[in-house]
Amino acid sequence: MLSKIITVSFFLSLTIFSFAQCKSGKNTALQNKIVTQPNNPMANQSTTSKFNSDKSMELYLKKNIRRADPAIHFEYTVYDVKTRKVIKKGTFRGARIEWNDTMSLKLIAYIGMEQKPTSENPEEALLNQSPARITIVKLHK
Repeated sequence: MLSKIITVSFFLSLTIFSFAQCKSGKNTALQNKIVTQPNNPMANQSTTSKFNSDKSMELYLKKNIRRADPAIHFEYTVYDVKTRKVIKKGTFRGARIEWNDTMSLKLIAYIGMEQKPTSENPEEALLNQSPARITIVKLHK
């Protein structure tokens, strides 16, 4: 008889304890709290400035590195150093931007997945194959 009372009281206390855990005030406080997070917590931004070889123009780069995208998103602006006049402004998604010579920029694309060749001729595909896709942007003062 005593063991039956102990068993019933044990299960009764266990039931009350488990219901008490579900109704804790700490959990309801977390449910009512509004959590604000930035839109892209893993975004990484940096800015750099590079001069051309004769230091007559300045390339201002703003890099946005996003978590889900392996390529870098660039916003670039080229200024004339003496007049501070904007010569070229644009955006580019790729691997790198650098000076090609004193009057042009080299935009290097990000090479990720292999793409289908434009021609079915294998000799043509081998001739056109380059390790990186490079775009040259001419600058005019």
